[in-house]
Amino acid sequence: MKTYMELTVGKRESGGVYICKDKYLMDKFTSYSKKQLATNAAALADLQEKLAAEGVSMNTILVPMAAQVLTDKLPAYAPVADYAAILQVLTDAGDDTTDVLSALAAHSSENIYYRTDHHWTQLGAYYAYTAFCEAAGFEAVPLDAFETGRYDRFVGSMYNFTANYPQSQTLLDNPDYLEYYLPIATTHAKYYADANLENGVPVSVVYQHLDASVSNKYQCFIGGDTPVCVIETDVEGPVCLMLKESYGNAFAPFLTSHYSKIIVVDPREFNRDGKPALDLTQFAKEQGVDDLLVINYPYMINNSYYIAWLGRLVGYSAS
Repeated sequence: MKTYMELTVGKRESGGVYICKDKYLMDKFTSYSKKQLATNAAALADLQEKLAAEGVSMNTILVPMAAQVLTDKLPAYAPVADYAAILQVLTDAGDDTTDVLSALAAHSSENIYYRTDHHWTQLGAYYAYTAFCEAAGFEAVPLDAFETGRYDRFVGSMYNFTANYPQSQTLLDNPDYLEYYLPIATTHAKYYADANLENGVPVSVVYQHLDASVSNKYQCFIGGDTPVCVIETDVEGPVCLMLKESYGNAFAPFLTSHYSKIIVVDPREFNRDGKPALDLTQFAKEQGVDDLLVINYPYMINNSYYIAWLGRLVGYSAS
């Protein structure tokens, strides 16, 4: 994959990645399968209906991709899939959703997405968290109330995509920094290999001192992707189950100000070959879950494999 060097000769994309202003690389996402998206929306609606029967409320956050927010940095006339249209498919299916695009776009001049990685920063996750709080009836914690820290050198997934090319050196020479926000509540967390929640391994909600050998500093958020991570706090509040992929990792720490327990589940880690089984509705009932929060981004919600994994969690079968 070519990268920044191509920008000097006027090329605007390479290998499914837009070469953008200010040394940003962004995933190119211009279209999606309406059938796959509708299937995913139906699976989410089915889960929402089943949980409602158990007294559990559910909300879905669709995280915009960088190219859908930082439009001023895109190459001229670069097409991008319409976030609002994708979200509308979910709402038309009956999914309760929180639109976070406006909250992020209002801060597009700030460091809300990485240049060298496809994820949002934790600052970006914070602005989405404020939109979630407004929808959920919580009072968002002011940004300046958090203790912060940072890793001064972070080179993310876009570097990995270009690792076999000489141009990757440009990314190394222009790294991101990763800023984190520490939970205000007292927290204790463990990750588990399956939903039996046995033999848990202690993790930090936010790691402040990752070893230099850990190149992916985004793993500082809840230790990265694990099948189940359970976070307990000293907050007297409800119990939240968060169904997520990696965008949810940076979001989870903010929930600790509102919930007594947050159970983070990665659907990619269940109900397929070599993976443990999980009936999500039954699990939520057993754990006394009050709220279920689903966090996805457009690539994932349009991914046929992810749809299959989600469907098996829910017990949903597309017709």
